[in-house]
Amino acid sequence: MQNWKKIALNILWSLLGVALVVLFVMSWQAKSEKKCKDIVVELVGENPTALFMKEQEILQILNNQQVKVGTPISHLNLAQIERSLEKTAWIKNAELFLDNQLVLQVRIEQRVPIARVFTVTGRSFYVDKNANQLPLRQLSVLRLPVFTGFTSDQEQLSKPDSILLQNIVEFASVIKEDSFFSAQIAQVNIAPNGDFELIPTIGDHTVLIGSIDQLENKLDRLYTFYKKIWVPSGINAYQVLDLRFNNQIVTLKKGLQPIQFNGPLMLLGSAIMMTDTSSVSSIPMPIVKDSVVKPVLVKDTILKKKTVAKKIVKPAPKKIKPKSNNKPNIKTLNNVKKSAKAVMPKKA
Repeated sequence: MQNWKKIALNILWSLLGVALVVLFVMSWQAKSEKKCKDIVVELVGENPTALFMKEQEILQILNNQQVKVGTPISHLNLAQIERSLEKTAWIKNAELFLDNQLVLQVRIEQRVPIARVFTVTGRSFYVDKNANQLPLRQLSVLRLPVFTGFTSDQEQLSKPDSILLQNIVEFASVIKEDSFFSAQIAQVNIAPNGDFELIPTIGDHTVLIGSIDQLENKLDRLYTFYKKIWVPSGINAYQVLDLRFNNQIVTLKKGLQPIQFNGPLMLLGSAIMMTDTSSVSSIPMPIVKDSVVKPVLVKDTILKKKTVAKKIVKPAPKKIKPKSNNKPNIKTLNNVKKSAKAVMPKKA
């Protein structure tokens, strides 16, 4: 009796499973016969207000994939459509799904540029935080730092060019996080050796940064110099500010000429030692006779603002004995005969 009950239960469960499969197939067939009623495009991401892709462009890409209003749902391969959208340079990620009203929802995450780069030949492109090169778009206006003098025009970069582009991304990221330097830095030039030079928005001077090592520390020193010395001296008092040395700023005032050497460094007017961002002090640079200029060593002591005036003690003047005769007492000179003098002719 119990065996018959088990057999009956198994038969019922089997019939129930078959019924569910049949219902699923029927619902799928009914859904596949339905068509897409509408397509809605939505921009998401870090800065959705900045437009780099038009809705018409996205709809055109979808139209090329035979995706439009009225397309049967069974013909939609959403995964393939997402991959085709992500091949576009400005699209970082694409998500597509159908809602209950049979509306195709298209969510596009744009790439956001952090810098604009000019090559040595004049070509220009944007770069995002992942060091991806992006073509120029004029749909939105963004205030971005400008880097000039990039060495390559190719999309496939060599290893040195890739490292340089990554340095540009790190430099632009540091500038982006600082509101003062975002407004103060108008342009960043790239020297042939890979060093960075800043062109400020306010002030007629050049700031030598060098490499991006300790970049935040260099910018902190530059900000302290602007606050303590640059503003009181006048915004046009200096023509070169060199931050390549540790814990100091080497400056060159207007009207002075730098001393050029054969080595990789250049000696400027004066060095400003900065061991603490709250105090600065100016000292003259040492005279260097070799071809390589050695920077001034900075001690670990903190410079104090107040200095105690020392009393200057003048040495007592030495007593000079008066000589009886200023003529030297040399016999050989005393016995020399006087030479004859030329006599000028008298006028008639």
